[in-house]
Amino acid sequence: MCGRISLKTPMHVLARLFGVDITFDLAPRYNIAPTQSTLVIRSNGHSRRAVMARWGFIPPWRTHGEKGPEPINARSESAPESRLFGAALRARRCVVPASGFYEWQAVQGGRAKRPFHIEPVGSEVFALAGLWSLWQPHNAEAVESFTILTCAPNEVMKPIHDRMPVILPMQAIEAWLDPTLDDMTTIRTMLSPASPLCMSALSVTNHVNNPKNDDPRCVEPAVPAPEDSGLFQ
Repeated sequence: MCGRISLKTPMHVLARLFGVDITFDLAPRYNIAPTQSTLVIRSNGHSRRAVMARWGFIPPWRTHGEKGPEPINARSESAPESRLFGAALRARRCVVPASGFYEWQAVQGGRAKRPFHIEPVGSEVFALAGLWSLWQPHNAEAVESFTILTCAPNEVMKPIHDRMPVILPMQAIEAWLDPTLDDMTTIRTMLSPASPLCMSALSVTNHVNNPKNDDPRCVEPAVPAPEDSGLFQ
């Protein structure tokens, strides 16, 4: 799964890379958690738009006052047939920029899990594949929300977790954001694990475990155990 991300890339770099105007302030974030809002890029077919959206997918058909799941992730393998995600996968795809994402590795013989910050190599930011939704509650402001698609892990992620977010190559973003592209065969080809060469995994301290912590300490490297030397660098 993908349950925390960072976004500390400067605004002007994000605007250039994703071809959008960012008209609101965007402070560096080091520990973005579900239910919080972050930058999302989407398109109407003619132009791209940068918006702030809530992490946790709220289906547009939810009635006012109704409770229900708000998934932070969608499995790419089952999303095309999903009642919750199928329509969004065909017409409401988005990109979630991330300077990195976090994953927790189970530690053999222990209850604690070891956090890792997965960072881009050869790029300044990841383009995570997402789906967006617009929910209009009765007599209240509309809520724009999103979920992040996940897939099987690549060779970097396998030692850490059995899932990872779908990371789009920059050259695939235009097609991914095109709401008129509804050919599921083409869409499925974009939902494969990213090359392990595009990322590195950095063991970080438990400071990131608390979602209230949102500062540079979240991405500071942990002191490696002797047996970990060289494994993820």
